[in-house]
Amino acid sequence: MAGIRKYKAPRIVASHEGLPIWIRLLFLLLLISGVAWVAYQQGSSGETAGFTVLQPNTTEQIEALEKERDELRRELAMVKQAAEIDRESILTIRDQIKQFQDERLQMEEELAFLRGIVSTTSKKQGLRVQNFRLEPGLETGQFLYKFSVSQVINSGIVAKGKIEISVEGLQDGRSKQLTLDQLSAEEMASIKMRFRYFQNVEGRLLIPEGFEPASIHIDVKPSSNKLAPVKETYKWSPFS
Repeated sequence: MAGIRKYKAPRIVASHEGLPIWIRLLFLLLLISGVAWVAYQQGSSGETAGFTVLQPNTTEQIEALEKERDELRRELAMVKQAAEIDRESILTIRDQIKQFQDERLQMEEELAFLRGIVSTTSKKQGLRVQNFRLEPGLETGQFLYKFSVSQVINSGIVAKGKIEISVEGLQDGRSKQLTLDQLSAEEMASIKMRFRYFQNVEGRLLIPEGFEPASIHIDVKPSSNKLAPVKETYKWSPFS
């Protein structure tokens, strides 16, 4: 092994010592210019590629967001419409329930009224005032009244006569009673009465300024001696 010689591979060394200096400078300038041009082209193509790639993605995202927004608006409109329909349905049902209750109450009052006038066991053959109601009117100091005058059916008598209405209260700290002709726009002193079974009476009262009503009186005065007069007094308590 000691007798084997080691040989090194020859190395080629490029020498530029024989080239003129201006050629070497020219070669260096061309090399720098080439590198700069390649870098510029790559940068330009990179910006252009980035722009062309980013623009379609951004447009698609905007379109997707706008579509989602429109869908949410449509769903919100549908929810609002459904809520409005539900609210109107609830209000309608409430109104119907109130109407049914009012009709039932009215029917019960009418039934009690009819039972009274068809009674065959009552020994009273006189007149009766029923279902009195007093409520405020549309104008200041205006009040609406309503009631019925009846008799039992088996009496067989046509009730004739008049109905007088008066209101008692205070004016300037003193007790005062006003009659119907002082409280009515028609200035009538009484209401004509004529019926066989019953008569509904209603009208308007105009309370003068400064007068404080306390009670209302209804006097039913038949013209026949076969029927006894009747008088009812109600506390002044209008309700709507």
